[in-house]
Amino acid sequence: MKTPALPRLISLAAGCNQLINWGITFYMPGTFSRAISAEMGWTSPQIYFGLTLAMLVMAVISPFVARLLARFGGQQVVMSGTLLITLSCVVMAYTHSLSGWYCAWLLAGVGMRLALYDALFASLVNLYGQSARRMISRVTLAGGLASAVFWPLGATLLTFMSWREALLIYALCGLMSTTFIRVLPNQTMPPATVRKVSTSSGHHDRRNSLLYATFIALITFVSNGTSTHLPEFIASVGLPATVGMLWGIGQTGARMMEVMAGSTLTPFRLTLFTALAMPLCFLAGVSASTFIWAAAGFVLGYGAINGLVTIIKATLPLQLFPAEDYARRTGVLLIPAQVMAAVSPFAYAWLNRELSVFGTMWVSCGLTVIIGGLAVGMVVVQRDNKKPSGEAEGFL
Repeated sequence: MKTPALPRLISLAAGCNQLINWGITFYMPGTFSRAISAEMGWTSPQIYFGLTLAMLVMAVISPFVARLLARFGGQQVVMSGTLLITLSCVVMAYTHSLSGWYCAWLLAGVGMRLALYDALFASLVNLYGQSARRMISRVTLAGGLASAVFWPLGATLLTFMSWREALLIYALCGLMSTTFIRVLPNQTMPPATVRKVSTSSGHHDRRNSLLYATFIALITFVSNGTSTHLPEFIASVGLPATVGMLWGIGQTGARMMEVMAGSTLTPFRLTLFTALAMPLCFLAGVSASTFIWAAAGFVLGYGAINGLVTIIKATLPLQLFPAEDYARRTGVLLIPAQVMAAVSPFAYAWLNRELSVFGTMWVSCGLTVIIGGLAVGMVVVQRDNKKPSGEAEGFL
């Protein structure tokens, strides 16, 4: 089947789709939780538990997404997920009970798995193979602006309407998002084929899978827990909440530099750089108890790392596995990461209570040392063995 060209229009349209989809799901409770709590009397943990349920649903249905992409094509799957997200916003706007709130988030969880980065990236890889890497980077650049756009938008809406009416505005944004994704060619994926591999190749393949799944799961745990409780860290060192804006600046700036670097920055180089920078960044966070300026450096630096992690998660499988296996592999290997995303906010809340904010910072620093070791391990394994796809791209 003929593969379409790489028009910038697809990058722009898919980026706008992701900006909206992330803004009306993941970043929505941060804006509306106080208004919801004031009207309904629900506690913040009760409100945020809906998002946790959504992420658990994402993990449960993840193995089936590759089959849906193969049967219906990326455009139809992402569009269906976006419509489910839109419907969940409407249900939330009209619910008056916690059970209804949680049911809406269960619906949103299905939509998020079908319409956020992972399914879209699998569609792009199916369309463009290895060439999809640059498009993935451009899409994350636009999607990374979701918090910068929807936090102020949501706050502005709440100044002259209720949170229920604001959610209906979000639903209209969701409908707009479906029109953007229509630009994506709806090419279905070829059926999976059974490839005969040698015992050594099979062992190498399993080792790659284990390293990648563990690496991404640990990074997700640290990133999600850190970002969720970032305001608490900023307050603990006596800085204003506006310092949190440095997180978004770092995230967007790092993704922009990655796009500008082009093919010179391979996924392995990016993985090594990001993973080895993480312990240094958390050491800066630990030193904030003595040097207050280090706190701002940590927020900016880890925002940049968090922005690069999204690109690593999407592009590293292209180097570890054949492109035709991308959707199936990521559908299974990202399950631990999705579970970690769901439990990390509660785990970090417990750590902050038991060890203090800076005690938790030391725990994170220790985990990032393990993450760095896993990154080095993946590069060493790939140096010693030929990649499954047999390509000759350099590692370093």
